[in-house]
Amino acid sequence: MTICGKPRLPLRQLLAVVTTILVGGCSLVPHPMTDDERAAELQIDTAAMFAGQEPLNHPLTLHEALARALKYNLDARVKVMEEALASDDLDLSRYDLLPKAGYNGAYLTRNNVDGSSSRSVTTGVQTLEPSTSTDRDRLVADLTLSWNLLDFGVSYFNARQQANRILVVDEQRRRVTQNLFQDVRRAFWRAAGAQVLNARIKSAIHEAQGALTNSRQVEKEGLRPPVDALRYQKALLDLLRQLESVQQVLAISKTELASLINLPPGQNYSLAVPRSLAVQPLHVSMARMEETALMLNPDIREQSYLKRISVDEAHKAILKLLPSANLSWGPNYDSNSFLVNNTWTAGAVRIGGYLNSLILAPVTLRRTDNATLLVDTRREALSIATLAKLHIAYQQYLAASRDYSRSTELADVDQRLSQQITNRTASDVQGDLERISAEVSAVFSELRRYQAYAEAQAALGRIYATLGVDPVPSAAASYDVIELSREIRRGMLEWQRGQIAEPVADAGQGAAPSDVASTATANIATAKPETAKSETAKSETVKSEAAKTVSPSAVPSSVATATTAAPPAADQKIGVN
Repeated sequence: MTICGKPRLPLRQLLAVVTTILVGGCSLVPHPMTDDERAAELQIDTAAMFAGQEPLNHPLTLHEALARALKYNLDARVKVMEEALASDDLDLSRYDLLPKAGYNGAYLTRNNVDGSSSRSVTTGVQTLEPSTSTDRDRLVADLTLSWNLLDFGVSYFNARQQANRILVVDEQRRRVTQNLFQDVRRAFWRAAGAQVLNARIKSAIHEAQGALTNSRQVEKEGLRPPVDALRYQKALLDLLRQLESVQQVLAISKTELASLINLPPGQNYSLAVPRSLAVQPLHVSMARMEETALMLNPDIREQSYLKRISVDEAHKAILKLLPSANLSWGPNYDSNSFLVNNTWTAGAVRIGGYLNSLILAPVTLRRTDNATLLVDTRREALSIATLAKLHIAYQQYLAASRDYSRSTELADVDQRLSQQITNRTASDVQGDLERISAEVSAVFSELRRYQAYAEAQAALGRIYATLGVDPVPSAAASYDVIELSREIRRGMLEWQRGQIAEPVADAGQGAAPSDVASTATANIATAKPETAKSETAKSETVKSEAAKTVSPSAVPSSVATATTAAPPAADQKIGVN
């Protein structure tokens, strides 16, 4: 349909489309997940949680438990994925350093002629008749390459910050791994005690229940004075309560271990418990452990990388106070038939800024100084806390070692006493009580021995976690469980000999910055970087570019040769023989 020879615009149709879109957008409401959707999601999650794991069809050793935790624990997997995500962010930030290439294209039209006339500014008389120099319909396009020097500087520091964030995430991954090993150590030995003592506890409960039944029968028949019978039953009930309480605690020990190594709930498995348990001394002096902790502890190193980020943030703030220079160049096209040249190339150099930057400069500089000082203070406070944790873990390990030594002696005495009482012929009910009490006492002593050993291992794990030494080289991440457990066993033997040599870090991870080394001690020698194989080739490339100073795997030679270079004094050895 036309009006006066011109096409009529479809305003009603256009209005209807716009109204439909607006109404549809305003009608969006939350839609709760249905049971079917959650069931499908649950099925996918359940399959993914335990997918790709090597089956466990043999007794589990401590080293294999540590290997399975390192390889399959979901918390550790989360940190690895966060590290990969940070690596992707660094890749994206690199592209911000490049000049911006933008393109535009448009089709322009109008319903009448774009005409104009001129009028003299002196006489006010029209000098030209109305004319036009623009087509009613035309195509325009341009491709512009622009580079803002200020944006380039800011993007450069953004990329440096992102590179350091990768290292921050890697330190967090190291911390999670070390804490995981500490938890697995303790859970394994608690579960080992439960497995070894489970049969004895059940036997003791069965005997106590039988003696209780007999005592009630004797009381009923009047064969013993009521007071003596009730005292005897009370003693048996106290023993039963203690046994059942211990049995309940031990029942969940293997479940806790299974959750740490990511075994499916309810899966039956057994532990390979050594016949003899020994707490080995660690021949490293406290002074060298302090140096190592201040140099390699992941919490302190994380604060050092955060300082780098804070310093770069200060550089960005200063850059933003400066004037900006923008360079642009690119080809253009216009289909306008009145133009002499429909294609041309244009370039420009523009400089601009804000006058109020002069006012903001003093405040900005003061804030950047305070932010850097805050990070330094946090790191120093964390260093003090790390030293305190190290000394506490040291004392706890000494106490747990002594407790284990005494618990072993007590368990041996109780076991021999129980055997002597069992071998002795008892002709009365009181003899049964003595025998059952001796057996329960022997069970409790053996349980305390395993608990003391578990606490000693947990304290040792806290020492290693505070020191920042890593369990295995990062190249072992691609190993299978058997190979990984072998590497862990080798590393633990080196720890016991005092060879605290190489903390694990992904390839290219930067060393503790010089401020950490100076805070730790002035006589720590700087080692050469030793690049470890990355978990993935991508993270290896990123981190090697992110930090090219000193690798955290480079431990001071004075620490690495603790055993041979400077044997500690006897009172500085950890553990007991």
